[in-house]
Amino acid sequence: MENDPYKTLGIDDDADDEAIRRRYLELVKRFPPEQHPEKFAAIRAAYESLRDLTTRVRHRLFEAGSNDSLDAIIQELACPKSRRRMSLQTLLTLARRP
Repeated sequence: MENDPYKTLGIDDDADDEAIRRRYLELVKRFPPEQHPEKFAAIRAAYESLRDLTTRVRHRLFEAGSNDSLDAIIQELACPKSRRRMSLQTLLTLARRP
């Protein structure tokens, strides 16, 4: 993919919400919009596409060319907050099971 948000932010594709947020804030400090408008725009766009688990799953499924399990994954995301959230890799594995 030409504009891979994971590469733009310099993170692994299994990073959690907090890791993505921390990395975004680090990059914003390093590349402020006043001094690096194009770089900041790319960083912001990457963060927007990965900022929560739902958008990350959509990105991964569309990138992989398979969106037929998206509804099942989104239903899993609606679990109560007291329940521990699964990693992105676990969700993708479950979504691809028959």
